[in-house]
Amino acid sequence: MRRLIPAISIALAAALVAGCGTDSGDSAQNSTAPATSAADPVTVVQQAMDRSLAGTVSMDASVKAGNQSITLNGKMDPAAKAIHVTGNAPEPMEARLIGDAAYIKSDSLEGEKPWMKIDLNKLRPNSSLRQSFDLKSQTGLIGGIVTAEATGEGRYKGTADLEKAAAAASADGGMREGIESSAKLAKDPKAIPFEATVDGEGRLTALSYTIATKTLGDLVTDMKMSEFGKPVTVTAPPANETESASEEMYKFF
Repeated sequence: MRRLIPAISIALAAALVAGCGTDSGDSAQNSTAPATSAADPVTVVQQAMDRSLAGTVSMDASVKAGNQSITLNGKMDPAAKAIHVTGNAPEPMEARLIGDAAYIKSDSLEGEKPWMKIDLNKLRPNSSLRQSFDLKSQTGLIGGIVTAEATGEGRYKGTADLEKAAAAASADGGMREGIESSAKLAKDPKAIPFEATVDGEGRLTALSYTIATKTLGDLVTDMKMSEFGKPVTVTAPPANETESASEEMYKFF
């Protein structure tokens, strides 16, 4: 279980896309400039993330670190705090979030029933699992963009500064600490290369970036977003298939 929890945490953090709730500029509701305007490319990408997460969205994500590979497919409703994710992390897993109740299913979890229920309110302030599920604290890479340029219609590339991203992140949920930890691992935390795609509605539809680490090789993240505005319904697993995490387990979360 100690091996699985960090993998799930990293994967879910990626699936939630480091960008929701940034302090990088006007929100989607306050911005009217389309992505095709002559706006500064940095602003275009940052506002595109706000737009993409302004409502319901589906997301495909992959995270590769050395010979480890994590793939996820998720649907989320940020306003309702509802998320449903399936994938391999690296073992097959499924996770659901309904309010402050998280449900995780994986063969690697040592429980008598298929699903484990986790109360987010009982997680440590700096818990990586709390960071993964706390939508308001997802500021990450987008908040640290320092350079960007258009490379084609709706396509951008540039660099992000993890230290700047940490400064822009909310202190709630421990996300700032998580970004700071990533910055310490990176060979050059001030120049993380990224590529992004923005659609005609000014929404981010793809984001990829690579963090070259000092000892773990390259950490490569690739995300695609679609089905904007499509209804998302997340239901709790059957009660007879669910058990609550023990107090001992919360030490690992």
